[in-house]
Amino acid sequence: MHKILESKTIPESAGCYLFKDEKDKIIYVGKSKYLPKRVSSYFQKNHDDRKTIKLVESIRDVEFIICESESEALVTEENLIKLYQPKFNIRGKDDKTIRLHLTIPNENYPRIDLERGTESTVSGYHLAQFTSGMMAREVYDLLHQVFPLRSCSYNLSDENLEQKKFKSCLEFSIGNCLAPCLGEVKKPIYTKMIRDIKEIFNFNSKPAMSHLIKMRHFYSKQLEFEKCGMIQSRIKSLQILTKKIEPLRLNRTRQNLLEIGKYLGFKESPLIIDAFDNSHTNGQDGVACSIRFVMGEPEKSSYRKFIIKEAKVGDDIGSFEEVLTRRYSRVLKEKTQLPNLLIMDGGKTQLNIAKKVLGELSIKTDIIGISKDDRHRAHQVHTLDGNTHSLLDVPHHELLAKISDEIHRFTITFHKHRRDKI
Repeated sequence: MHKILESKTIPESAGCYLFKDEKDKIIYVGKSKYLPKRVSSYFQKNHDDRKTIKLVESIRDVEFIICESESEALVTEENLIKLYQPKFNIRGKDDKTIRLHLTIPNENYPRIDLERGTESTVSGYHLAQFTSGMMAREVYDLLHQVFPLRSCSYNLSDENLEQKKFKSCLEFSIGNCLAPCLGEVKKPIYTKMIRDIKEIFNFNSKPAMSHLIKMRHFYSKQLEFEKCGMIQSRIKSLQILTKKIEPLRLNRTRQNLLEIGKYLGFKESPLIIDAFDNSHTNGQDGVACSIRFVMGEPEKSSYRKFIIKEAKVGDDIGSFEEVLTRRYSRVLKEKTQLPNLLIMDGGKTQLNIAKKVLGELSIKTDIIGISKDDRHRAHQVHTLDGNTHSLLDVPHHELLAKISDEIHRFTITFHKHRRDKI
């Protein structure tokens, strides 16, 4: 096996691979439906192409990003190339790729539209983009199965509606449209459907699901079982829709994490993030906690609680040193997943503690500290190069603030529980 792959476990899945040079700079991004076969081929073949030979000679490390499918890997590859501009990638560096875009036009009683072009050329409110026409059409159809929106191109201006220029159509008679053209639906009800759709593409389907469940319960109590069945059908379509757009969420999250990493100068994309905090009462009852976020979402099974055993009472530095050593010594022993990023609650002092411990354990992971303001809100980001950034200046800082709030909540809850128990 090539020495670059000796210490690497290649994920047995679809995904992207990022080759790096001796300066840890990404020089090539590729994708595959089965990563082990594709990545190994670079080091097992005698290449005739001079460009490929030069690429292989320059590779010093490789990073992997797991994807759910080959099509998701394709979209991820495109975004990575645009973000990093690797010198060995020829295609994909510009933003001229033609895609299908799901939009909400700026109109009275808006419909859902599919437009072809780039994101900068489409009109209206942008919901999502697709490289697969089949997937775009499936999502479009599912939206209409969940929401009885109009699909016509009528100009539903207030003047045209007042003059009653439109007639009933088949879509209304079979229950696929609420017929705003006939004044059959109040505008607030239609507006709520549009708002729910926007939430779904912000990957929050709870408002729409909650509304449908309430409607199903209402019709069930009224013994209107036919309507109850129609609502149940819409609920199933919403569940399918949510699963169908999950790759879009993963891809958007990856892109956001990549941009955070690029801004703060990380070695790797922070797909897996651990965060630590500690707490005590006047130096007594010392505890600490760690949490883990994977692809921007909390992984509760990886949350950990620690009772301080060796550090002196009230010694925050000693407490962090103890807990970090305990946590990552065990991770190394059990050969479980290390994080791409470690977040310490605090400033440069806490940052240096983490740097010291991880260095002693020979763990190469990006580290930042997040300090709070006088209202105990995440305020500044401290990096290993000695720089301090306002949290609000960091791209997609909402995620870092969410992680900071979650580790604080988890730690305080554990400390309170232990103190009350004692």
